Amino acid sequence: MIELKYIIVISSVTSILFFSPILAYSDTYSNMIISTNNSPYDVSVQYQIHDASKNLVCVVESTKISYYDSIVTREYLDSHPSRTTIEQSNDLVNYVLIKDSWRQGEGDSFLSALKLMLEDYERGKLFSLFFATTNGCAVESGDFVTVYWKVFYT
Repeated sequence: MIELKYIIVISSVTSILFFSPILAYSDTYSNMIISTNNSPYDVSVQYQIHDASKNLVCVVESTKISYYDSIVTREYLDSHPSRTTIEQSNDLVNYVLIKDSWRQGEGDSFLSALKLMLEDYERGKLFSLFFATTNGCAVESGDFVTVYWKVFYT
């Protein structure tokens, strides 16, 4: 009888977790993830992977980018130290180059999705700015990953 109760409880909890969406965080400034095809941002991403001996393992580029429709995205880009104004097709546009890097730890062995995150200390929240999907590349523990986000906007 006790085993039957455990089975019912475990089945119920499993069902709830399986059928309920789980949110890792909440962005109260935005619930919208929008493709950059329909956005004020022209974004591309490139990442490079070097092994522990600093040999280049692979280079991957993508323009399959989504952005999070949030005032925080614009605030971040406007105040970024690398922001410059350039002429593009006879128009002045803002250009921001964002570099992110890390040493790969244990776990995943394939890198095909990237997310640019921002920790906003004033609001006490973690925000996603951009999300990219790529063809991917194998990674090993100890590899060094460098990501370059190129953002153009008016």
